[in-house]
Amino acid sequence: MSQPPGHYPAEGDPPNTVRYWDGEQWVGDPIPAPPSATPPPPPGAATAPDQPFATLGVRLGAAVLDGIIVFAVWLVIAFALSAGTSGGILIGVLIYVVYLWLVVEFGATPGKLALGLRITEEDGTTPVGWRGAFMRSIPDLLGNLPLIGWLIMLGAGIGSIFLINSDAENRSVYDRVGKTRVVHKQAL
Repeated sequence: MSQPPGHYPAEGDPPNTVRYWDGEQWVGDPIPAPPSATPPPPPGAATAPDQPFATLGVRLGAAVLDGIIVFAVWLVIAFALSAGTSGGILIGVLIYVVYLWLVVEFGATPGKLALGLRITEEDGTTPVGWRGAFMRSIPDLLGNLPLIGWLIMLGAGIGSIFLINSDAENRSVYDRVGKTRVVHKQAL
């Protein structure tokens, strides 16, 4: 445990108790936790005052940058491989997996990184992990369905604009599905 000295709940102790941590080991027996005692945030966690929620304009800018990047990469690879329909699909899947990995590894897509945004869990921890990254992408995946995909994407886009403007944490459809939020950090 790498927390500074203080009273914390210890693993294996009864509920609603704390024990003193001297920085290296637990000292003494568990004592009742004070009524207002709250454990410190987990390492890597951030709170809203430290990281303001991303606004609609910045998020749209990041989405435009991501779209340009994806299109450029897809175009270069498709021409280099002279890819037909199945090759284009394979390139799309590859780009999708790379974007998931970027969200898992760096907490953001390239567009969000460039504009100083990060994707966090609802509690503020980052990066979000594979589950959060995949869940956030479900509306995009459904957008690839034949015949109705464009309706799903249109609904997710309009719904996100409405939600970002009306939600206290500026959460979009993607954030709600993935149980995440997008916050300002610092640009690259």
